[in-house]
Amino acid sequence: MSCRLFILIVGTAFLYSCAPSLPDDVETAYNMLPKKVEFNKHVKPILSDKCFACHGPDKASQKAGLRLDIADAAYAELPETPGKRAIVPGSLRKSELFKRIITDDPDLIMPDPSSHLTLSAHEKAVLVKWIEDGAEYKPHWAFIKPEEHEIPDVADEDRVVNPIDNFIINRLEQENLSLSPEADKAILLRRVSLDLTGLPPTIAETEDFLKDKSANAYEKQVDRLMASPHYGERIAVDWLDAAATPIRTGIPSIRLETCRPGAIG
Repeated sequence: MSCRLFILIVGTAFLYSCAPSLPDDVETAYNMLPKKVEFNKHVKPILSDKCFACHGPDKASQKAGLRLDIADAAYAELPETPGKRAIVPGSLRKSELFKRIITDDPDLIMPDPSSHLTLSAHEKAVLVKWIEDGAEYKPHWAFIKPEEHEIPDVADEDRVVNPIDNFIINRLEQENLSLSPEADKAILLRRVSLDLTGLPPTIAETEDFLKDKSANAYEKQVDRLMASPHYGERIAVDWLDAAATPIRTGIPSIRLETCRPGAIG
């Protein structure tokens, strides 16, 4: 064995031996996580639900001067404990956040028991993996340029019709779930009609769809429904409801009466 290989083996063994151990339930949950933990999808919901109440942007409720909603603040030296940092990307041992979510000490554990919030084993595992992988913060998904993702392989290839199915089936397989049997045509038309227009299909529309044996029969129904004025009405309902409901900030709501013909001008 060469000297270089020996050093590599010893160094690797030392690295793993120094890695902090995880509670059994957290380790089990950790082993079930996807290969990559995404901030907006997996991490931010946990921080928002369980951490931001005490360590978010609201200074009035902020504790220990710690903010976890901003990367620079989370990585910075803790104001009340110089030399320590809440998150050190890539290092569990140096990250106070890791120590606080893993400990059983009621005086140290986070979230604070007085908040009546707790982290599940899965949530702890997600935060652990996120820190290990570099604790990368990302802006809101709406400001992130879309990227083309590699289409995942799935075991149930017979149910794949288009690439979107690969992503859906892949997630179901991760959760040990499977697709339900495909609904018959009448039910499919009823579902898409209610979803897009809020109205059930007529008998004539159902009969026409059942008679259509073309490969794109369903797609033609979707196009028909989206061309209907009822589709616009269905999509506008939520916005009209929001406009007619008083906004909690105190801004007066828009009264629907102003939308009547002749009410404006």
